[in-house]
Amino acid sequence: MVLKDYVDVKKLQELQNSFSEFAGLDAVVVDMNGERLTRGHDLQNEETDSFDIVVNGEKLGSVVVLASSDRKAKRAAEMLSTVIGQTASLEDLSNRNVGKFDSVKDDIKKSGQLVQMINEKTGRLKGIAKKQTILSLNATIEAARSGEAGVGFAVVAKSMQDLSNQSAGIYTDIETSVEEITNLINSIIESLQ
Repeated sequence: MVLKDYVDVKKLQELQNSFSEFAGLDAVVVDMNGERLTRGHDLQNEETDSFDIVVNGEKLGSVVVLASSDRKAKRAAEMLSTVIGQTASLEDLSNRNVGKFDSVKDDIKKSGQLVQMINEKTGRLKGIAKKQTILSLNATIEAARSGEAGVGFAVVAKSMQDLSNQSAGIYTDIETSVEEITNLINSIIESLQ
């Protein structure tokens, strides 16, 4: 891992400049190879102290300050290394979560499509239940016309009517649940945009 992959060099320079302005910090940011990532005091041939920049538990660079700097400057350099590490960690987390976020959005979209398909199929089943009701009514009428010979047929027609009514109730419950799921999915989609 390389620090420049997490935090833009321009952003590093801005952070360093801010700390320099507020705390009188005279430091530079270097990568793991000692290559300068920011402009600042020429620290060559001088004794220095460094404060590690750690991202996700791994050292990626350092903030380097003159060893002769006062306690306030060294503390500012230490804080700068922490701020850079946290900024880099946030960038890393953000980059990793972008893919997850897109995947969640895609899954939610697919869920919405499946709910729509369930709605359509439930509508068809509800239509079949209506036809069953009509057929059971016709069967009841024919059984009544048949008199004594249609008594058994009337029992079957009544059972068919009861099943049709139960099916219609179940379809209504499914429609209500699907509507709630659809509203929930739409709410999630709105909050993600």
